Amino acid sequence: MPLPLVLICIITAFFLFRNIRFLYKRILCAKKLRKICRNSNYNFHKTHPLWLLGGKNTQKCDCYIETPSEVFAIKLFGMPRRSTVLVFKANGEYFIRSFIAIISYGSAMRFPLNSKPKPMPTYNFRYKYRDEWEIKTPRRVLLVNPVSMEFRRQPECGSEVLIGAGDIVNGMEIDSLPRLLNDLENSL
Repeated sequence: MPLPLVLICIITAFFLFRNIRFLYKRILCAKKLRKICRNSNYNFHKTHPLWLLGGKNTQKCDCYIETPSEVFAIKLFGMPRRSTVLVFKANGEYFIRSFIAIISYGSAMRFPLNSKPKPMPTYNFRYKYRDEWEIKTPRRVLLVNPVSMEFRRQPECGSEVLIGAGDIVNGMEIDSLPRLLNDLENSL
């Protein structure tokens, strides 16, 4: 096989792997959300046909889960790799920190590489919101799936703070799938 063809195959496999992981995680997410809704008699409402492919740049929320007392408005936010860190800045921007490892003399060092800060879109958590839900408690959830290694908040001054799933950032509850499933189980 000629060398350029081998290189093209390797690059294509790399990009396909990232997208296959993304699709696999999202299908698993959809199955788990529907299963908990079915087992707990919650109502699941999608806002568009390809809701499970919802991206971080679209402004509509992707689905709603209606419990007896709450309505979870869910916006999907996918991370490219597990080994990244999602950092929210105080001015409403976010960036993704990845790491590069350099191995020398039998030890490894990790160096952070920050992406360019991007403004966090203003998400519409009331897109296709129903009138009968007005009496229930709304919860605005940014579901990070596939998830990153950790979430951090970067204040205007001072060092970064590690935040956990369930913390509020920019008026949204940041959740991973296990945390959201736990909240739904306890919402009875």
